[in-house]
Amino acid sequence: MPDPEHGFQFYYDAETGNLRPHLVFVDRDGAVVFETNEAGLKGDGFDERRKLAVVWGDSVVFGAGRGWPCLLDRLAPLYQFLNGGIEGDAYASILKRAQALNRRRAVALNLLMLGWHPFPDNRDVARVLTTFLEGTPNTVMLTMPTAINRHIADRDLSAWLTDRDAAETFTFCGNIPYSVALQRQGFDYILERNAVVREVCARTGTPCVDLFAILNTEPLDDFRRDFHDALHPRASAYPMIAQAVYDRIKHLLQPTEGGPDGSRQ
Repeated sequence: MPDPEHGFQFYYDAETGNLRPHLVFVDRDGAVVFETNEAGLKGDGFDERRKLAVVWGDSVVFGAGRGWPCLLDRLAPLYQFLNGGIEGDAYASILKRAQALNRRRAVALNLLMLGWHPFPDNRDVARVLTTFLEGTPNTVMLTMPTAINRHIADRDLSAWLTDRDAAETFTFCGNIPYSVALQRQGFDYILERNAVVREVCARTGTPCVDLFAILNTEPLDDFRRDFHDALHPRASAYPMIAQAVYDRIKHLLQPTEGGPDGSRQ
């Protein structure tokens, strides 16, 4: 497994806009960190015995290791949840990738996060998302979470930042220099994007899981608890995220007879 700052060049194919397929990344001890399947999705190869669900997004979905989407498998064993996140992917590209796979394969459910990109432009989001949802009705939207909340958006948080090698690291956003002005701009931007998502979902009748509200840091003593920077949840928060998502979509998972254990989902 290459250094996270340089790994992207190994698994991203700029020509196709997808992750390179059939890759396995291991750590220094030989343990599998993550793998990509035949479609360039993070996770195992397609399992034809189960219904297919894909979680689409940017780095918030891509995550560390296998990411949080794979944890949905144990909660809904008759479905295969694959990770369709790509670091830095703009929302138009995310939608394009989702559309392409839905044309090629029978996807039972798409879970879609629009991501943070391109920052700070939300001008065309409503139109493009509406078009996508009209053509891909088997979709559940997820709002974008952040460690920043309305009480701290204008505060200087530099004293709370650590270096990237700290045991409980919390940085601003990768290598971007800290700025209160940029912090406020980013918070307002994601509030606006989430508002667009909620409005489009209400208008089109699309289910929406409000991860922004679920991971709201206002009630916490330490806003850093579930995030390792302003944008990205910690791996320790993945089980909680998966459970929260499952609790809000389980009524949408279709009953299937004769699962691997003979159960009915």
